[in-house]
Amino acid sequence: MKKSEIKIAGKAVTLCYCYATEIAFKQLAERDINDFWLEAVPQLREQRMPDVRQTIYLLLASITAYYNSLEEQAPVTDKDLMNEATPTELGTALGTVMRLRGEFYAVPADEPADKPTKGRKGKNA
Repeated sequence: MKKSEIKIAGKAVTLCYCYATEIAFKQLAERDINDFWLEAVPQLREQRMPDVRQTIYLLLASITAYYNSLEEQAPVTDKDLMNEATPTELGTALGTVMRLRGEFYAVPADEPADKPTKGRKGKNA
């Protein structure tokens, strides 16, 4: 689990990324998280906010995954995110989850790019 604390809707909240985040997103959004990222990343590159409903589902999934792991109540609800969070806060939170996802799936720096395969000689063998 990768985690980071932010402030959103006037409250300090810890976001996380792990398999529980992905499962919670699928339960909330009824779609695979990878499909969300395929749509969201190009929009973010164009400095456009992805679908707000799906973004809130992602944030709820990230928050829920973390606080469920501690068996604690999350400090914010879906209503807080919909009614109290600013566009800047949502964007910052989305960027944080995106960074955490990158850290979660990162290949260790000491891992070789291509491991040699036994029995193969040369580049085109």
